Order: sequence, then structure tokens, then C-alpha cells
Amino acid sequence: MRRFVTLALLRACSGASALVVLLAVAVSMSYEHDLAHAQDGHDSAMVAEVLAATENLDAVRSTISRTEAGKSGRLKVVLANGETLGLTSGAPAVVRPVLAADGRPASVSVVPSAVPFPLGTFVLALITALIGVVSTLALGVRSLRPVTRALVVLAETAKEGHGRVRAHGPVEIEDLAEAVNAAIDRTDELLAKERAMIADVSHRLRTPLTALRLDAELIGEGAASQRVRFSVAALEQSVNQIINSLQAGTVPATTPHSDLVVAVAERMTFWSAYATTQRRPFDLLLPEGPAPVPLPREQVDAVVDTLLANVFQHTPPSAPVTVEVARHAGWVTLVVEDGGPGFAEPRGALRRGSSGGGSTGLGLDIARSAAESTGGRIIIDKGPLGGARVRLKVAEAGRDQCPEDPRAWRLWSRSHGRSPSL
Repeated sequence: MRRFVTLALLRACSGASALVVLLAVAVSMSYEHDLAHAQDGHDSAMVAEVLAATENLDAVRSTISRTEAGKSGRLKVVLANGETLGLTSGAPAVVRPVLAADGRPASVSVVPSAVPFPLGTFVLALITALIGVVSTLALGVRSLRPVTRALVVLAETAKEGHGRVRAHGPVEIEDLAEAVNAAIDRTDELLAKERAMIADVSHRLRTPLTALRLDAELIGEGAASQRVRFSVAALEQSVNQIINSLQAGTVPATTPHSDLVVAVAERMTFWSAYATTQRRPFDLLLPEGPAPVPLPREQVDAVVDTLLANVFQHTPPSAPVTVEVARHAGWVTLVVEDGGPGFAEPRGALRRGSSGGGSTGLGLDIARSAAESTGGRIIIDKGPLGGARVRLKVAEAGRDQCPEDPRAWRLWSRSHGRSPSL
């Protein structure tokens, strides 16, 4: 803010100073021109008086040589017989008719002199303007110091996101501080209500979850009962994590990392069993070695479950599913494709709350938010299986990412026997 005010004052003072300098030069040149014109009139009048008083041309020539205009060759006398006394070149500005001593008409003419540039006046005006600029800047910055100090406090408070502003300065700045304080209070109130609502809903879910877990224990043994118990345990763990995070009310200082390959492999234990129950063709392709991403493990599990839940919910059991993790150009890409009907409008599927299959429309938005939080993105198109293909591009932790490098993806795809369109 201080820099902005200084630059604004500097621009304003520079413009005013330039105008003052130009005005001083113009006034000085006008004054010099008036003096020169008056001197030329005086010289022509003196020569005319001598010409009217005597017929001695030598006396007239002597008078011309004594004048400033005559010395510079700008004054001449034209007699009635056409004889010229003096020397001039150019158009005369002063032409004085006169009746010579012999009774015949004559004329005295003077060519105006060029007014020199007033260098001394220009330098003096420039020095005065510079002194004025420096003085104005010093006084202006000092006068605006309370305003800039109050605005700096406002900016720092906004960056911190908490605390109240105590700004002292003009009435407008104090009113702005009060408005900021009111906005902070309102935001804290809304956040508190949101946390209370989420905690209340999560706590209410514990009772039906407990009942559901007890009922799952009564189902007996088998693949179906194991999947139910596993799902209930995962849901109960998610609810507990939400409640614990709300109670802590803090954000970790560092972003936790997780291995996308390990997370996908472990989640596939559940989804592959589900696919086997449906007799759905299922394929899992994982790279060698870890694929660390700057996302917590629970968020990665939620993304994987969301993408696969969409497939199992919106495609027939006979539709094949392929899950793949690829590393390329500093990015880790999770690819989920199926042989179902696909998306009628891929771009619309990414709009939060928009769903064409009767769901909440939040699943793909959750995946998109996770990818974009790392600088990546989500791509939805048609895959080789004939249905939808979702590519979740996430930054690989500890590596530099190329903004857009489709060639690296094509090389990776060819080396793994995949279609270059992937």
C-alpha cells in the first residue's frame, strides 16, 4: 500500500512539475519576445527621426550601425528612389513609413530576431520542480502514514484469518475495520454451526451403525457377510475420523503423503471380491514400486471407493472393469474404465450435485477436488472398453511435474502395451 501511494503521489507531482516547467519556459520566452519587439520598435523610431531631420545619408548609416537591429543586420531603410541603406534578410515584422528630409516618402523596416531558448530559466524551474516533488512526496507519505498503517493491519489480519482488527485512522478506515470484524464474527459463527451440525449428524450415525454391525455378525460366514462387515467397519471408521477431526479443530502443518499403489491394492481386496460375486470381468494393473501422492490415506481410499462405486452402481454386472495406476512426467494417474453405457455428458458429470443416474452427484466432485488440490485434474472420456473412462491425474510427491506432457503418457502407454489413446 505504501508503495502504491508513493507511486501515485510521484506520478501526480511529476505531471504538475512538468506543467510548471513548461509554463515557466513559455512565460520566459514570451517575455524575451516582447522585449525584443520593443527594442526593434525603438531602433526603427530612432532611425526614422534621423532620416526625417537630415538629408545626410552617412548620418543615417551611422545611426543604423549604432542600433541593436542594425548591428545584427536586421534593419534597413528604403528611400523614394529605391536606394537601400542597411542590410536585412527575411520578412520584416516592423515597417515604419517616414517622410524624409527632402520631402519624399521612405520606410524603415526591421526583421524580428529569434528568441533563444531560456536555458537558465529552464534549469531554475527544473530544480524548483524537483525540490517541490521531493517535498510533496515527503509530506504526502507522512500524511497518509496512518492510512497505510491501518490498511497493512487489515491485510495481515485477513491473511491470518482470525483475530479482530483495531484500526486507528480516518473514519472510513475504522468503518472498514468494523466491517471486517463483523465478517470475521459471522464466518466464525457459520463455521461453528457447520461443525456442530456435522458432529451431530456423525454422532447420530453411530447408533444405526452399531445396530448394523451387530446384525452383520449374525449373518454367519461367507464372502457376502465378510463384505458387509468390512463395509460397516470402514463406514464406522470414517464417521469416527470426522468426529475426531471436528473435535481437534486444527489443520496439520504438513500435508500427509500416501502410496497410491498400496491404497489401490488394498481397496481392490474388497472390490475384486464384489466383482467376483457379480461375475464381472475385473482387471488390475499396478506399476512396480511406490507412487507417493500428497494426499492422506483416508482421502485416497474415499476417492478409489467413490470411482468404483459409480461403476458398480451404474453399469450392469456383465460390464468389465479395469483399474490402473500409471506414473509419468511427475504425475500419478489413476485410471478407472468400464464397459458400461458411459456418460451422456462428460462435462456435466463434473458439476457438483449433477447426476444423471439418481445419485447425489458428489462422487466425481470429491475426486476432482482431491486431484486439483495437488495441481492435477480429472479427465472423463470414452475408453477402449466402450464405456466411461475416468483419469485422475495427481501430482507425485517429491518430483517436479510437467504442466502438459501428452508425449510422456504415449511413451508410457506403448511401453506397457496399452492403447496410445489412454
